Amino acid sequence: MPNARATMPRHAISRLKTLLRRYTGNQDGVAAIEFAMIVPILAIMFIGAVELSQAITVDRRVTQVASSTGDLVARAEKQISQSEITDIMKVGGYIMKPYSESPVEIVIRNVTSSPTDAAVAKQSWSCTYKGTGQTQTCACSSTNYTLPGNLVSTNDSVVISEVTYAYKPLIFDYFMKQGATGGGSPGTYTLTEKIYLKPRGQSAMLLQPNNTPCPSPTF
Repeated sequence: MPNARATMPRHAISRLKTLLRRYTGNQDGVAAIEFAMIVPILAIMFIGAVELSQAITVDRRVTQVASSTGDLVARAEKQISQSEITDIMKVGGYIMKPYSESPVEIVIRNVTSSPTDAAVAKQSWSCTYKGTGQTQTCACSSTNYTLPGNLVSTNDSVVISEVTYAYKPLIFDYFMKQGATGGGSPGTYTLTEKIYLKPRGQSAMLLQPNNTPCPSPTF
């Protein structure tokens, strides 16, 4: 009996070691476990690539809208009507397609520098177009406007096209909510572009509803 009792623990330990070797050496289901661990990472990478490529595309469209609308206004000679501005603004909406036009806002300004000091400039008129409802408002003005240094000379003018787009991501809406900047509402990211263009000829003055041009700024 003593010998039998002594051999029982040794036999149990030996069997336990055998089971542990079998367990550690068993590779059944390893591929499935590895795949389950990798799938979330691959999914995030794929979705991220789609989101990034779309954001870059929309940002390029915003740049194209600013460039095209500003260039068309800069080509006008002496005077430009509000209906012509409306047509030009609608071109910007078409450029955004197939993406939604509703989040786009386009502001076009005409700014003139002082005859004696190029650092002093005033806005003579501006038009704002909103993609939502395709509405446009224009106004004459003689307000101070700060231009980048050395952009214009004395008694010079420049057309400024500024575009903003409230971009909403496809899937990563939650993350964009955390990083919304530039005045974007929750769940959106504001893409912006501002372009300065020299008029091809004489600076075009906006025609008011009574068909008279906006007055030139006074300095």
